[in-house]
Amino acid sequence: MEESALRAEGLGASQDVPRLEDLIAEFREMLPGHCATAQAIDRKEPWEQIAAKAVEDGYIELPDQFGRFVEVCLRK
Repeated sequence: MEESALRAEGLGASQDVPRLEDLIAEFREMLPGHCATAQAIDRKEPWEQIAAKAVEDGYIELPDQFGRFVEVCLRK
């Protein structure tokens, strides 16, 4: 799911629902510091660029899979 879609879902949502930034921060803690995905998150790069780094790092095959990948990782 794209960042804009995730943000749209968050509009009017309860304060109990984590914001995208909170989810990304939680996901970041799972990543080794040397990977490009972690570094992109640390630099607060746009969602699309973080997703591209996740492809480069081999976490996912397509950038469009990034939202689902983060969701699955955080459920474990």
